[in-house]
Amino acid sequence: MRPISLLSCIGKTAERVVQVRLSWRLGPLHPRIFAYHRKRNAAQCLASFLGELRGRVGMAVFLDLEKAFELANPLVIVSALVARGIRGRLLSWVQDFFLDRAASVRFQGSFSPAYSHPNGTLQGSVLSPILFNILIEGLLDVEYGRGVTLLAYADDLVLVFSRRDCYTQANEALSQLYRWSAELGLKVNMAKTRYMPFALSPPAFPMLLGGHPLACVTTHKYLGVWMDSRLKFACHVRYMRERARSRMAALRFLSRKSLGASFEVLRTFYIHAIRSVIDFSAICMTGLAPQIAASLKVVQNDAMRIMLHAPLWTRLVNLRLECGLPLLRGRVVLRAAAVILQLVQHRPQLPVSALFKRLLLRPPDPCLHRDWVRGLVAALHELGDATGICEEPDTPCVGYTEPPPWTSPPIQVVVPNAGGGRNAVPALLRREALARIDALRRPASADYYTYGSVSADGAAGAAFICGAAVVSWRVTQGVSVFQTELVAILGALRHASQHASTHVVVHSDSLSAIQAVHSGSLGDNPLLLSSIYVCAARVVSAGGSVTLHWVPGHVGLEGNEHVDQAAQLACSLREVSFVLPSGTHQILQPLRSTVMRWAREEHQVCVAEGSHSATWYAAATCCEPLPPLPDVPNAVLVHIRRLRLGFLCYRQTALARTDPCDFCLELEEEPLLHYVLRCPVTHAFRSCLAHTFVWSGEDLRDAPAVIAGIPLPTLIRVVTRYPPPR
Repeated sequence: MRPISLLSCIGKTAERVVQVRLSWRLGPLHPRIFAYHRKRNAAQCLASFLGELRGRVGMAVFLDLEKAFELANPLVIVSALVARGIRGRLLSWVQDFFLDRAASVRFQGSFSPAYSHPNGTLQGSVLSPILFNILIEGLLDVEYGRGVTLLAYADDLVLVFSRRDCYTQANEALSQLYRWSAELGLKVNMAKTRYMPFALSPPAFPMLLGGHPLACVTTHKYLGVWMDSRLKFACHVRYMRERARSRMAALRFLSRKSLGASFEVLRTFYIHAIRSVIDFSAICMTGLAPQIAASLKVVQNDAMRIMLHAPLWTRLVNLRLECGLPLLRGRVVLRAAAVILQLVQHRPQLPVSALFKRLLLRPPDPCLHRDWVRGLVAALHELGDATGICEEPDTPCVGYTEPPPWTSPPIQVVVPNAGGGRNAVPALLRREALARIDALRRPASADYYTYGSVSADGAAGAAFICGAAVVSWRVTQGVSVFQTELVAILGALRHASQHASTHVVVHSDSLSAIQAVHSGSLGDNPLLLSSIYVCAARVVSAGGSVTLHWVPGHVGLEGNEHVDQAAQLACSLREVSFVLPSGTHQILQPLRSTVMRWAREEHQVCVAEGSHSATWYAAATCCEPLPPLPDVPNAVLVHIRRLRLGFLCYRQTALARTDPCDFCLELEEEPLLHYVLRCPVTHAFRSCLAHTFVWSGEDLRDAPAVIAGIPLPTLIRVVTRYPPPR
């Protein structure tokens, strides 16, 4: 039984205030600390671990710290804060945070006496993670020797030896690690600390840590991933399949035809509860052997059959297109690309980041599959042009400095709390917006209306209107609507600062853009947001004010409608006049498109090879999934998808016999073709196409074409009363 630590809510609120200030004072932590830090995660730690072992030769020591959080020494943490430049009241607050800590246990309504806790960082505390990272940073600053790297994710430490002669320096590095751990007040659990050689025979002498021999293992679970000494990950694939199997039972229960969940809910459950198991360790799965990768594909294949109520003999290429899911291998490579992009752009000082950047900029070489890094680079090149990962990251503009967290933002935000919100009556929204606009207007104020637009082909434009002035830009292809809205706001503030406007009011119908500006965080658009803050600060420093006001869109506000038209016209301009650096979305979007194209190309190959099922699906659906139909019962949707998928009936595959039709009792060798083309109960299918349909005389061509041409209400009405054969 593990007790739960309950702290005061008021105390945690105060800790949050201190934590923001402490993080600002400390700045970025050590690059090899991966936990409790923005834009750092376990996948990056796994990538760094595998990158250090890029030749699959070396050794790793997996360290277990005994009660790491409970035994953390407050004096060492305070000394580390002093060394990082923390002084004054902030340091005094942290010192007082550790003093006179006491806790009692409540069990079945009874309280134990309060016991003092002089050591440790509190469980459930807001400040504990950053204070523990400061403590662990002392271990990472130590030089352990050439080719030796220490990685830290919370209290999960691994010492990586990346040289073939690692055994000669291992004991010295371990003794140094043990000595520094003792100085920092950390206690290593010898019974749970293990070492694993990779592609090496076990050493002839013991590995000693503090005089205690360490156990040698061939498999070890690190950050939720089962590592093996050959880095084949076969044991981890088995582990993932076992985890997915238990969740698949829940998916099967949710997919009942009567009173079950809709397909959209089932697909969401699969993505977030089942596929997430694979996504977490995707960075390790790019180089799987074919037979191991095939065993992993079974997870998605089984889930698709459950969601669509399709039998085992249904074509997988049809199921993928109907579910809108990519090939699992493509999904794994895409997730790995996202992790590598984070490393290259946000952790360029790591050796693995520099290695990836160097290899990605080289031409693809199919012969370089010797290690994990080169295998992943080859997989990324298969997705297309992956050199965008190596582009310079989006950085704040020149002249921007991060303000202290206790300063008020230079921009005021006005967002109404309307009861109906966007769903209210347009006339009411327009009247309320006009009232707010009049209230914000001052004698010397400048009113700007901004808008951003993205066309269907990805062309982007932004514009603002101020009085008679209309300014618009064609923005970089492929950016999001959110970014174009920020471009429009930035353009308005630049115009206001150049014309020495005193009171600037910017009206925008993009709530997400207004919230991003108000948050004060640069997020994933540091150049745009930092430029907005600099321009707003310019206006404020000149004695003015800046207000961002949300207005409802498309309710008849004259300024908003005019700027909407200007932004749409900007999308048609030929030359790009506002260039944005590529963000994460723009870099990964071509790779996502390639992954989905793989699924369509695989289906086209099956059609070219003469697959009846794939040909049926292509003709009946044009390879487009069924749109959401929330008002149609699940059982009816199952029947509709059965017609779209066109799989053989059970009696054709398992029983190999001819049975009479369930409705007209006519014997037919092809029950589905008979149901669509000849059964009297489906006469409505054929009658609604009588004047437009051209019959070919071939049942396998006519039946899916009939399904493609039937109006959806007619299809729903007929299959509800006369379900197709299964």
